[in-house]
Amino acid sequence: MAQQSKKPSLADPNVSAAEYMMFLGREYTAQARVAGNPGSSSMDVGAALVPMNSSNLEVSARGSAGLNSPNKFAVSVGNDMFNLSRRLQDAKVSQGGMTITDTGEVDFGPVKGYYQQSSQPGNQDLQNKSYGVNAGFGPVKLFADRKTSSQDVIPEEYVKYYDNTLSDSTTDTLGGSLNLGPVNLNLSREFGTRRGPKSKFEDTRPMAQSPNVTRFGGGYEGKVGPGILGVGGSLTDVRGVGTESSLGGSYNVNDPFGFGGELSARGSYNNPIGGESAAQALINYRMKF
Repeated sequence: MAQQSKKPSLADPNVSAAEYMMFLGREYTAQARVAGNPGSSSMDVGAALVPMNSSNLEVSARGSAGLNSPNKFAVSVGNDMFNLSRRLQDAKVSQGGMTITDTGEVDFGPVKGYYQQSSQPGNQDLQNKSYGVNAGFGPVKLFADRKTSSQDVIPEEYVKYYDNTLSDSTTDTLGGSLNLGPVNLNLSREFGTRRGPKSKFEDTRPMAQSPNVTRFGGGYEGKVGPGILGVGGSLTDVRGVGTESSLGGSYNVNDPFGFGGELSARGSYNNPIGGESAAQALINYRMKF
């Protein structure tokens, strides 16, 4: 989201920089910054049109270049209700070349949403997308997200044997949380599918469903007796694969013996999928001298 109106910040002590207040008006300030780091032979420049009122549009642009760092450029526009931005980051041809990332965010009070898409044409046309929405109503929060990824995985000399050369995946996640004072609970479910390239000898694209993943967690933190008790646990079930569980807790008492120290007890237990379970406990007493 767009930031509140601000004054030019002081230069980073690790770089030499100059910042300029281009003009100051009733509605906007215009700012510019130029910074250089001789140690890394890099340059960073930026400019922004910053509103006095966060409901007005803010526009900013920033770029950097260096001998030992990738060239970057970003531009954004938005206010306290929405924000749109584009970021470009260069890379060597062997690393896939330039990556372009577009991001959008909206904020309508209890309901918020986002969208992000990144592409790297030089890396077998890699495309990643994610978008979702979350809503909060008092102690209840709900969210839904989708992530997709696709990439051209067939070498050029074999393309003639394929109708579709992409390998892609989709992951959907639905969940929510409940916070009631010292108690919190959360639950989510993840669904995923994968599709492979389709050759001319196949009727449809090969498709497989990833195991559904269900996650449940909860915790408590509050005063119990003379100290603060904190406990939490989680359970992850991967359909057809197994279940992983973990549990942890702590209890802290300030000055239990009248010497100004702090007593702390901690413990944890973890039972991973396909691995050996493990538990540990620790009691510690600290004093300040």
